[in-house]
Amino acid sequence: MNLSRSLISLGLVGTVAFLAPMARAAAPETNAPGELRVAYRTDDKPVSFLQDGRPAGLLIDFTNAIAARLGLHVTYVSTTFAAMVPAVRNHQYDTAAFGVLVTPERQAVVNFTTAIGYGQAQLVSRKNAPLATLGNAAGKTVAVTTGSALIPLLQQIAPQVTVKQFPNIASSINALVSGQIDGLFTGVATAERVVEQHPDLASTQTVESGINALPVAKDRAELLAALDSAIAAAMKDGTFTRLFVKWNPPSMAIPERLFSDYPGMPRPAAR
Repeated sequence: MNLSRSLISLGLVGTVAFLAPMARAAAPETNAPGELRVAYRTDDKPVSFLQDGRPAGLLIDFTNAIAARLGLHVTYVSTTFAAMVPAVRNHQYDTAAFGVLVTPERQAVVNFTTAIGYGQAQLVSRKNAPLATLGNAAGKTVAVTTGSALIPLLQQIAPQVTVKQFPNIASSINALVSGQIDGLFTGVATAERVVEQHPDLASTQTVESGINALPVAKDRAELLAALDSAIAAAMKDGTFTRLFVKWNPPSMAIPERLFSDYPGMPRPAAR
């Protein structure tokens, strides 16, 4: 006897028809059933980068944790910062493991989850030609990654600075070290790594850049709500705190506003 006849004989056809939609509704709609397709960068250590041929970093681990809560398998695809928001809007990716700064211009294109961080940016320059502040960079050329929201922020703070866009951090560093440009403006975690790897460089002024969150296409309200719920749970149970400590040096602190956003979120032990 086949399954349909068995169900009919047991009088369970109506029950199965009722349960099936509930089972499907348990997982949020994504571009491919059961899969969370995520854009990531290969050069943004410690947030999102390539390590031993595999995606790694704070937001890679965090995305894995929230996807597991939703019962979704994660597929990572490398892309550039500039291409990320349009690709999420067009359903090429479901979201992105990027430290994406929320701006009005980006909010017009995609929706954003609740905060996963509060960005800070830092100016990096050569020790033999230091730029102590962005004010000191007036008339100088400063590198920023193409498509970064730090470009309008830099232009607002230091309008006399010439902004030169580079496709990735590596090319910006090469230009700075070789003297083609005078400074590099990037996230604090990236700046910390750059200075650690290049003793001839120094980080100086730090500027708060705003809220970081995960982008989601505007017609994926169910996915947005599911991600928000999973993010809140992962903040409150200590997952984010543990991963932040794992991937950042002791000098880096969790933004204080995250503890206000997620009451009960544990603080890291003293390091």
